[in-house]
Amino acid sequence: MKNIILLLIVTLGLSACIKNDIPYPYVFGEIMSFQLEEQNGNAIISEENQTVEIRVPFGTDRSALHLKTIEMTEDATITPDPFEVTDYTEDVVFTVSTYQDYEWTVSVIEEDFDIIFNAFEIEGQISAAIDQSNHTIDVIIADEMDIRNLTIKTFDYSPYEVAVVPYPFDVRDFSSEVVFIFDEIEWTVKVTYQDGETERIGDQILYSDFMTWYYGGRKSNESNNSRKFFLPGENFEGTPWRTGDVGAADLIIPTGVRTVYPSPSEEEYEYTTLKTTSALGVVAAGSLFVGDIQGSGLTNVRTDFGIPFTDKPKSFETSIQYMPALYDGNMDQCDVYVLLQVREGSGDDEKRYRLATAWYRTDETMSAFETIKMPFLYGNHNDLEPFMMPSSSNERMPEHGFAPSDQEPTHIIVVYSSSFDGANFRGGVGSELRVKEFELKY
Repeated sequence: MKNIILLLIVTLGLSACIKNDIPYPYVFGEIMSFQLEEQNGNAIISEENQTVEIRVPFGTDRSALHLKTIEMTEDATITPDPFEVTDYTEDVVFTVSTYQDYEWTVSVIEEDFDIIFNAFEIEGQISAAIDQSNHTIDVIIADEMDIRNLTIKTFDYSPYEVAVVPYPFDVRDFSSEVVFIFDEIEWTVKVTYQDGETERIGDQILYSDFMTWYYGGRKSNESNNSRKFFLPGENFEGTPWRTGDVGAADLIIPTGVRTVYPSPSEEEYEYTTLKTTSALGVVAAGSLFVGDIQGSGLTNVRTDFGIPFTDKPKSFETSIQYMPALYDGNMDQCDVYVLLQVREGSGDDEKRYRLATAWYRTDETMSAFETIKMPFLYGNHNDLEPFMMPSSSNERMPEHGFAPSDQEPTHIIVVYSSSFDGANFRGGVGSELRVKEFELKY
């Protein structure tokens, strides 16, 4: 009996010493979006450094700020409650918790004093383009209007307490540029007639009219049709355009997948088709871009987006027709975007900075071709959506923040995709994006 009791005691003692060796899953606690009601532009978020940098207008009371939205890793919690934190005069450290804890530092920086133009209008004008970065306003008026006798209808700026010279509503002659001075900050208004508006001729992307097509492999004498693909251009080496089909063609057992091709045929070209398909169990979006692609297969590839480019366009224009399919219970979305970058250094020391962004995304079904014209937004513009922001943690397209707006670009990135999440091999199979010519506007 004593032996039995002793055995039970030993057994219980051993069981008490058993460790729970089942590891918790590793889930990174990330802040993807953080927006204060009073901020300028979007937050600069560094996943690598676990920091959030936000800029607010000059004169903003940083002790009384309010959170508008936050987006984090699914099911993560955060302390302290950011909706209750209002004082950002010093850096605020938040802890994002999943199965582990991650400290994130939020810094709020007050912008240097500047004059922000909210609206400007001359009575009867055709258009007015406000360039906040360069402090200029370009106004177009009809041919029959008297440029020496115009009336300013709207002159809305902030902070409104700052006086302006000359008094804007006394100015009528715009036959030459008019400079308005706000406490040593100058804004220039230039008025031109509609018939005098000449578009500057600037650089274009080679083969961007999509009228010339190459069908072949990486080598021009490729005989296996399953290793061939379509590209705008005359040969593989001479075109800046690439598609995901290039990598798929190099598989040991090529799939012959076609996600980008001229339609209805190469000989009778009318438009370019980009179609989201499925091959070998992998979703492959139709993507057309400038840059290069290394590696082979559907997933084992590395894309280097962008080509050298040194001009500064105002917008881009293209014609598209989109027919989305269902994706995760919602309609898929297409992406058409152009980025200007400033790149510094080389190799592992290279840094890439965003200079300008022009981005179009939609889930609408188009019954016919539509012409879209997207302006370039220079710097950390207020109209940039969170998904448009640069990120150093984006493995496919790493960027280390924004370049000063007055710099010249070194590279341009142009991307068309039939599924916006195609880079992660997700999208609505059957989504189809049809594309016609692409043009940069100056």
